[in-house]
Amino acid sequence: MSIEIDLHGRPGSGSDPTVTYDDADLANAPACRYCYHVGAGGELIVLIEERGDSRVERVYSPSAWHCVRGDVWRKGTLLQG
Repeated sequence: MSIEIDLHGRPGSGSDPTVTYDDADLANAPACRYCYHVGAGGELIVLIEERGDSRVERVYSPSAWHCVRGDVWRKGTLLQG
């Protein structure tokens, strides 16, 4: 599984860039995977989940992104996206 984030492009550009966080990049920790949570202010928080715990990998401001696909972390639980 992975997380794909569509970012807002530069004004005047024809396409928006996509950033991917791939679980395969976490090869040193095979039980880990990427997931995300949307904060109350609209910030996108990319997390690494491992056996019921999570840690923050990256945070995007509300104005930096407009769409995300992948597994959701909500209230201490990993939900399948």
